[in-house]
Amino acid sequence: MKTPEKSDEGPSGRIKPILKWAGGKSGLMSQLTPLFPKTYRKYFEPFIGGGAVFFSLDFSGLSFINDLNTELIDLYETVRDEPQKLMTALDALSKQYCEDFYYQLRSTKPDTRVDRAARTIFLNKTGFNGLYRQNSKGEFNVPFGKRIQCPALYDRDNFLRASSLLQRATLSSIDFEELINQAGAGDFVYCDPPYEPLSRTSSFNAYHGSGFSHDDQRRLKDACIRAQQRGAFVVISNSAADFIKELYSDCQLTYIAARRAINSKGSSRGAIDEVAVLLAPIDNSLRTTSVPPC
Repeated sequence: MKTPEKSDEGPSGRIKPILKWAGGKSGLMSQLTPLFPKTYRKYFEPFIGGGAVFFSLDFSGLSFINDLNTELIDLYETVRDEPQKLMTALDALSKQYCEDFYYQLRSTKPDTRVDRAARTIFLNKTGFNGLYRQNSKGEFNVPFGKRIQCPALYDRDNFLRASSLLQRATLSSIDFEELINQAGAGDFVYCDPPYEPLSRTSSFNAYHGSGFSHDDQRRLKDACIRAQQRGAFVVISNSAADFIKELYSDCQLTYIAARRAINSKGSSRGAIDEVAVLLAPIDNSLRTTSVPPC
């Protein structure tokens, strides 16, 4: 059984996400990591998003990362296979930075994989508040961020470390249930699905045009329980919405103090509760806590 490799540099030496991401877990790792298993054979993440947990773990074994958003998976495949060409393309885009160019690029669909990946990163880093959001047609629709200068689009050393880690991962863009069904005894599954909105005006699950329904949330729970029954250790993050607390009322919930990382008003970026659902396998050697199985 393989264990996650940790950088000798400590938390500051973690690989950082390539994209800015609403609901990203970079600032929550100190609360999440103690909930994770100490050892595991394979790592599965069916909703990779910004990849904060995947990059933070820097796992030495085989990982399976997935997202229904094909633009994200194309990006990670490009970082894995052609990091130098991607950085060169980003350098070229940064020299053209201005509001008109932002909207011009946003309206295009580049032909090559490198140019598409560069477009994704550029729009993410220069758009309003670092949002990644699609409309119902799957089109990126975030407005320009209006910064005076182009922000840094990448960190070279971090980019290359991320590329190296992705070499050990199998990437896919399939339904989450199909990926979770592949997890078995001794594996670790971390799920960070589109969050259940806390209110009608919330946009937790707006990062992808297709949304995420109550039936999807129920189907996720069922798939994770089946994985647990096969011997996998599963952790699921979500909002502390009433529907989620009721759905997982028969499971062990841990509350996580999060912070609104992206909000139009600075005064609204306060602490909110998220939940982490722990589905521990029967094998005690795979647990980090005394959490009973769901």
